[in-house]
Amino acid sequence: IGEATNPQAINYSQHMTLLDLMITVGGLTEFANGNNAKLVRVVDGQQLTFDLDIEDLITDGDISKNVDILPGDIIIIPEAWF
Repeated sequence: IGEATNPQAINYSQHMTLLDLMITVGGLTEFANGNNAKLVRVVDGQQLTFDLDIEDLITDGDISKNVDILPGDIIIIPEAWF
């Protein structure tokens, strides 16, 4: 949700990664703060939040920022404050 070019619910596919997801939603908008994105995931009944560096992954090609996506994950991409 947020500043993806085409934010939407995506059906999970096996071995899905953050890069796969970003390709599906068309990347980031020009107003996105991709390096302040969050991954919300439920683990053992607890909601956990992880930091994501989507801009580093997409713009800089930093493959170390590519994480696995699991069913039920929510990616939140905030707007940058200029």
